[in-house]
Amino acid sequence: MAAFYPARPAYPADLVDALAELAGPVGSRIGDLGAGVGHLALPLAERGFDVVAIEPAQEMLEQLRAAATNRGLTLSALHAAAEALPLEPASLDLVVIADALHFLDTELTARQIGRVLAPRGALALLTCGFGQTPFMRGVVRLMEEAAPRRPRALTQSIVHLSALSGVPLTDERRFHDETPIDHPTLERILRSISFIGPAMNVARFAALRERVHALPDTPAWARTFVLRSGRRPPGSRSNRHPTRPK
Repeated sequence: MAAFYPARPAYPADLVDALAELAGPVGSRIGDLGAGVGHLALPLAERGFDVVAIEPAQEMLEQLRAAATNRGLTLSALHAAAEALPLEPASLDLVVIADALHFLDTELTARQIGRVLAPRGALALLTCGFGQTPFMRGVVRLMEEAAPRRPRALTQSIVHLSALSGVPLTDERRFHDETPIDHPTLERILRSISFIGPAMNVARFAALRERVHALPDTPAWARTFVLRSGRRPPGSRSNRHPTRPK
């Protein structure tokens, strides 16, 4: 899906502002787990943070590195998995997981976060849903009719991530955006959705594409983001083996 991810709209500026506030002063070190092609890593690096982008998909990582070079940005782009971070203990001021938890082993990732997060460091978990506009409701209806498969529910994963990492995710904020798009961009976005593009054969996707293009509303990709965040409590330390929640 690396060829299609760049079609996804940028994250809202106020959401990036919220992450920057969690990170602390300019120069703080941020780990972006499952960084993809850099939708968050790049704007955070532009703001002067020391960004470590972790991505297991080599082609996405190469796009991220190329984009950073083109923008004149310095960041670390590591070909690695969130479940086995090649980082020193207590080395990150902020860990970000943006629209990627459904791809991860929650227990292994949480234990790694507990190891690499600095004292008083913050954890930010970002989940993404489709916006409630007429166009997006039409798109969602057609996707549900065409592809019954869905990503796994994240409620328990979020609870386990918080408990095993030792970071209470008690703060919650919502952000919305809506970006006008043309039909070629819409097709690329659909192909980037894990349970749509990669899960469908050519004929099924072509049928979905035609039905989506026939929707009467002007195409605009709308999303609602939920940012759950928290900070490591005072006195806690990086721990290689946090207690398993019951």
